[in-house]
Amino acid sequence: MILARIKVIIDEQFIYEGELNEHTRVIDDLGADSFDIPVMVNAIEDEFRETISDEELFRIRTIGDIIEIIEGRQKALEEDK
Repeated sequence: MILARIKVIIDEQFIYEGELNEHTRVIDDLGADSFDIPVMVNAIEDEFRETISDEELFRIRTIGDIIEIIEGRQKALEEDK
């Protein structure tokens, strides 16, 4: 499950006491700043062996946005098979 894997990364980088879900806002809820986001994205790229483009990076507002990017990549890989 993508959310569970992302949650592990978030737990390692942020102190967040709420329920992490698709609606969790990266900046407002997690308190991420311009330095935290690239570090988080790098960890996510490593975990899923995917590359998130700069364009996608700037679109990330919520955990759901990250999940959509990863799911889109996985779906495209499955269609190529």
